[in-house]
Amino acid sequence: MRAFGVTVVGIVFLLAICGGCGSDSNPTDPPPPPATAEGRFVDAVVHGLGYSSGELNGTTDASGTFAYEVGSSVTFSIGAVVVGSVTGAEIISPVDLTGGNSAGTETLNIVRFLLMLDSDGDGANGIVISDAVRTVAEGWSQPNFSTAMSAGDLAAIMSDVATADSRVPVLPAAAAARSHLELTLACLSSGVFRGSFSGDDNGTYLLWIQHERFDPLAFGDDTPRVGVTSALVFSTDENIVSGVAPQQGLSYDVDRQFLSGLVSTGAEFSGELQDYKTITNGTWVNGPANESGTFSGQRIGGREDAVYRLSGFFNLQGHGFSADNSGVVALDIMADDSVVGVLVTLRGNETPLTGTRSGGGLSVSGGGNSFALSFDPDGSDPANDAALGTTSGFIGTMTNTNGTSDVVGTSCRPY
Repeated sequence: MRAFGVTVVGIVFLLAICGGCGSDSNPTDPPPPPATAEGRFVDAVVHGLGYSSGELNGTTDASGTFAYEVGSSVTFSIGAVVVGSVTGAEIISPVDLTGGNSAGTETLNIVRFLLMLDSDGDGANGIVISDAVRTVAEGWSQPNFSTAMSAGDLAAIMSDVATADSRVPVLPAAAAARSHLELTLACLSSGVFRGSFSGDDNGTYLLWIQHERFDPLAFGDDTPRVGVTSALVFSTDENIVSGVAPQQGLSYDVDRQFLSGLVSTGAEFSGELQDYKTITNGTWVNGPANESGTFSGQRIGGREDAVYRLSGFFNLQGHGFSADNSGVVALDIMADDSVVGVLVTLRGNETPLTGTRSGGGLSVSGGGNSFALSFDPDGSDPANDAALGTTSGFIGTMTNTNGTSDVVGTSCRPY
């Protein structure tokens, strides 16, 4: 048999001597290294937590940063104690390690353990695990995080910590650990999101998630609520603007679910926050109108290297909500006190903003808009108590050719 004048035997011989000829790869070459990325471990920022992912290993830095092989798991540990493992991601918290929520026994025990190891005992300013503790931890036995855990169960470990850090470590109660974790997750989720909805009605949607909100009118008392959602909605079909009342609508689970509004009184929007940035699985229902549909959205602002993340609403003084004179503003204060951000009207027009921080004041402008804002980073300024209570945030005005708008918002330190 011949093929194009060459015998089959000849073809086999030619293939043999050229090793395949058509292939650029050598079967003996090693496979390419896996892609790698960086993430952050956050229960407040945790500095000094060991990690390993494939061939990568080390300890988290002052920003909680770790490295991982994309698509592979990453295991976190302190010495011989394994805290947990999960597929690598941009942000990982104790909730992600357990696949549960902030009320789960295993989740809370991990949080309590990490807080107990904090070198200064103040989890509000981050968790730092000292070199001395990491060294002595090589001899620790693995605690059982999935069952009830007391200080007695950790007596040997706490004794080592006391010696290593020259302090008296305290194992927080589960309730304190839960409050700490939920404030952390609420801050990570906080900010403003812009999106659109469709279905039986169509329009634009601005979601505001606050890590804390002081609102006696909405809540009936002076106690700040954590993880509060509210929104502005513009129906382009009906040319109607409406506000969605604030509520504690953030759930502290691995799906990062949120709820805004109540179907019994109007429109209800629910969804999930993928990587704390993108709204997924968004659905809406308007009970009184018997309407429903879907929606999606994306965080605006919220730079990862910001020292403070600010977000709030604005509305033209003396007027109700409108598509062009109501909206949201996102501001990020950087380490050098520069300010960057964006303003979005309910109609969807977006304007970049820049400015500076000087002590308790923010001067910001962009696109013909000029902001004069009082910034209270820790809620301690009594001048802001009427609007902010003891929560951190900002208040002031924005001026443009349309007039003067009131601006109010909240802030937190996400990392």
